[in-house]
Amino acid sequence: MKERSPFHPSRLAPIAALLLMSGCAAIDKLTCDMHESSTRGMKPVTTYAYIAPKAGQPSPRPLPRGSVPHVSTYTMTFKPGFTKPCATLTLYKDVAFERSDDTDNVLTEIREFYAEDGTLITSYTQDITAQTMKSGVYVATTPLPVPKSAPPGKYKIVSKLLFEKHGSRRPAVQLARAEGFFYIIPLQ
Repeated sequence: MKERSPFHPSRLAPIAALLLMSGCAAIDKLTCDMHESSTRGMKPVTTYAYIAPKAGQPSPRPLPRGSVPHVSTYTMTFKPGFTKPCATLTLYKDVAFERSDDTDNVLTEIREFYAEDGTLITSYTQDITAQTMKSGVYVATTPLPVPKSAPPGKYKIVSKLLFEKHGSRRPAVQLARAEGFFYIIPLQ
């Protein structure tokens, strides 16, 4: 009977599979560490883009000076709706509003992140005045890095659009509110 070489393919297959699996885990860890490093300290800044009316549609008119803005649409969605730690989730918003051309109007957006049990995780406030200077329809995106330490579960984001006059002592007026859910699934 002929003895098989220690390098025979039938003996190497299990070793190769083990090396591949441990190599994939090392690559996943390296990818996760790189994501964590590149997003550390990154603020979830929302970027608004004005959508010009289509041909034949009337352009939105500004409200009279001194008017409180009117929001007709304020919605949000997540892509993807299910994600893992070490990934970036994108929050998309559609906003339609009318406002005056007053230069002392301040529009602020507050985003609140909640855990499944209702615990507030964090809150972020952003002045969006310069990005939304005229009446119309806007789309907005916010990249949301999911840290390696994020536990699996259902999360809620509440977004509020507020208005105030620059220098006014009156409290800000909430113009609109939107909320949505996303899920973090465990790393394999």
